[in-house]
Amino acid sequence: MLQSTTPQVDAKPEEPAGQPRESGILAPLRVAVFRNIWFANLAGNLGTWAQSVAVAWVITAGHAGPVQVAMVQVASAAPLVLLSIATGVLADNYDKRKIMLAGQVVEMTGAVFLTALAFIGRLDPTLLILAVLWISLGSAITVPAWQSAVGEQVPHEMVGSAVLLNGVNYNVARAVGPALGGVMLSVLAPSWVFLLNTFSYVGLLFALWQWRHVLPERRLPPEGIREGMVAALRFTWNSTVTRLAMLRSFMFGFTASVIWALLPLVAREHPGGDAALYGYMLGTLGVGAIIGSVLVPRLRGAIGSSRLISVAAGTLSVMVALVAYGRTLEVMMPALGVAGACWIAALTEYNSNVQLLVPSWVKARALALYQTALFAGLASGSFLWGHLAASMSVSGAMLSSAIVMAITTMLAYHSQFPQLDAAAMKLVMWNRTHAPELVFNHEQGDVAMSIEYHIPAERVGQFVALADSLRRLRLRNGGRYWGMFRDLRDERVWREVLLVENWLQHLRMLDRMTLADKALIEQVRALHDGEEPPRITLSVTYQSIRYDDDRRDAGADV
Repeated sequence: MLQSTTPQVDAKPEEPAGQPRESGILAPLRVAVFRNIWFANLAGNLGTWAQSVAVAWVITAGHAGPVQVAMVQVASAAPLVLLSIATGVLADNYDKRKIMLAGQVVEMTGAVFLTALAFIGRLDPTLLILAVLWISLGSAITVPAWQSAVGEQVPHEMVGSAVLLNGVNYNVARAVGPALGGVMLSVLAPSWVFLLNTFSYVGLLFALWQWRHVLPERRLPPEGIREGMVAALRFTWNSTVTRLAMLRSFMFGFTASVIWALLPLVAREHPGGDAALYGYMLGTLGVGAIIGSVLVPRLRGAIGSSRLISVAAGTLSVMVALVAYGRTLEVMMPALGVAGACWIAALTEYNSNVQLLVPSWVKARALALYQTALFAGLASGSFLWGHLAASMSVSGAMLSSAIVMAITTMLAYHSQFPQLDAAAMKLVMWNRTHAPELVFNHEQGDVAMSIEYHIPAERVGQFVALADSLRRLRLRNGGRYWGMFRDLRDERVWREVLLVENWLQHLRMLDRMTLADKALIEQVRALHDGEEPPRITLSVTYQSIRYDDDRRDAGADV
């Protein structure tokens, strides 16, 4: 169960009880499935980053204005903002491997389209942005499934290291890919860089195709898109981890986006600036991120996850100001290296907290919501800083971003991720009871559940103290309404009342129970006084009752 947060809550992260300690950051690479996908993804990321240099340089060399340059970032982020929650529902309910394959195919067709335009000489800024948008649509399909599939590729105790290794993968490619793209652009046309990226998808498609895994058994039909999105929003509203990750990642993405949006213009304005310099700048960011990846576990252990995010964001604000007004490469390049380390530190911590502290039934959607917030910040920030650069200057826009970043970091400094036992997020099988005797429509009609507790006067304080946590548990797992009532005639009697949309949603709610949820419910029930357990009553609205059908459900949980 999520606990209320305090400034000290995650200062000293603890090893989850009963879990083996990870054998090191490289441990997941000993798992064949993860290793094959990791190396194939490295090749794909190299192609993507080489392509990003070519895209930025083509649009910049075409004398596009700051707004069009920034729109490349908007096109990259917008599909992830608009579609990730829906694709997260699919990832939580269907085979993640097949969803990733579909997303990669869409991305590859977009890369083919971009390559073809380049070879026939029709690559104007509008079509280029359209091609980037097409590729980003495939990414929006892939990312939620990709993020949440880490736990299916490695043992649970290796998830943190696997997340960090994926970050290293991304940043190794960011260090090498831009330099590769810059070198290729210095001797070849951009079309060849785009062709290289197109071929880079082949290995990843093959690795995903070879991955065979056992799908979890599902007792209930998959959720629909609308139902799944509503469930995700309810969970997020009552989940400290997801809500905090979304808020802080949005602020971070909004301000840090200035680097990706305006760095091509920084390179162009520098004396002798060309595509190679832009590639070297991106490569320096990647090298810094690699070094940061090595330092993240040690820093997390020293100051805690939330403090690490704040320190990274505060340091990044200083580095952005140095890039804006450093003027010389001797100042700008080290600043970019430190900025890369800060970037990976913050994003790794956001991702790891959601990966480890959110139950599996909603993990893809929680990661999608976090990614949506991050990319919403990146898209809106890129748009704003691009317009500011057009009206004032590139340096002025970057300094404005640095100031806003410093202010938001100070405001969020005391916002802490809760310290939870990651093993407690494991789903548990709840008790089964008799099937309902009444025949009714399981997909329509509200279901009301009432639980009657007998609480002695000396335990009321403890009971009330647990009530808010119980409320968040019920609403997070799918409840539509929750209330706790005290009997007017017998002050020992308390009734917990929960309203759920329909019987199917009630069964889903029970399937979503984690070890932490079960522990909280047992705490509450331990306060009940009486030889019999708390009395549970289930009711359904009369509109859903079918009088002409005598079918019975095979079994149900209460």
